[in-house]
Amino acid sequence: MFTTIDRRVKLLWIIFLLIVIIATISSLTGFSNLEIIKLALPVLLLLLHASWTLGLKRSVIFFFSATFIGLFSEIIGIKYGVVFGGHYIYQPIPLMIFGVPLVVPLYWTVFIYTGYTLVSSFLAWINQDKPNIHNHHAILIPLLIFLDGLTVTAIDVFMDPIQVRLGGWTWLDQGPYFGVPIGNFIGWFIITSSTTTIIRVWEYFVPQTTQLPKTTLLIPVLGYLLLWFSFLTTAVKLHMIDLILIGTFAMLPIVVINLIFFVNSRKVSLDTYCRN
Repeated sequence: MFTTIDRRVKLLWIIFLLIVIIATISSLTGFSNLEIIKLALPVLLLLLHASWTLGLKRSVIFFFSATFIGLFSEIIGIKYGVVFGGHYIYQPIPLMIFGVPLVVPLYWTVFIYTGYTLVSSFLAWINQDKPNIHNHHAILIPLLIFLDGLTVTAIDVFMDPIQVRLGGWTWLDQGPYFGVPIGNFIGWFIITSSTTTIIRVWEYFVPQTTQLPKTTLLIPVLGYLLLWFSFLTTAVKLHMIDLILIGTFAMLPIVVINLIFFVNSRKVSLDTYCRN
C-alpha cells in the first residue's frame, strides 16, 4: 500500500514525464496549441514540489517574492530602460500588464525555483543540511546565493537570443551579445539573487526538514536539463551555431556536475549499506 509520501513522489514524476513528452512533441512538430499546457504543467509541478519540500508557508513566500520581484523589474525595465541594461518591448499578446505578458512572472518563478533547488541539491547529495542556526554554516549562504544567480542567469544566456530571433521581445537598445545588452544578464543575476536571499536567510533562522525523499530533488535538475535541450533544438532549427556552444557551456556543466554528485552519493550509501 502506498504511503502519502509515495503517492506524492509518484505524482511529481508523472507530471514531469508528461512535461517531457509534451515538450518533445512540441519541439518535433511545432504544434503551437501545446503552449498553454507547456506552461501550466511546469507551474503545477513547481507548486506541488515546493509545497511538499519547503512547506506550504515557505513556498507561498517564495512564489510571491519571485513573481512580484520579476514583474516589478520587468515593468521598470520596459518603462525606464533600467534593470536589464536597455529598453525593450514584448510582442503584444492577450493578458498583459504595463506591457508585460502575465506569463512572464510565472516563468520567473519557475526559473528561480528550479535554479534554487538545483543548487540546494548539491548539499543533499553530500548529506549536508542547508545553512541554519543549528549548524552555524552561515558563511555558505552568500556562496549559495551567488550560485543561484549564476544558474538562473545561464538560462537567459541561452534563451534570450532565441526569443529575440523568434520575435518574443525586441531590444530597442541593442547590445553586443546577439543584440542583447550585457546589462540584461546583470539584471537577471540581481533579480534571482535578491529573491533567493529572502528564502535562504529565512531558512537559516527557521530551518525545516525536507518532507520528501532526497531523490525528488532530481526533478528540478532534470527540468533544467530539459530546458537546455529545448533551447538546443530551437537553436539548431534557427542555425544559431555560436549560441549553441555558448548556451551549452553556460547551462550543461552544472547539470553534469550535479548528476556526478548524485551518483557518488548513491555509491557511498550503497557501500555503507554493504559494510553494515
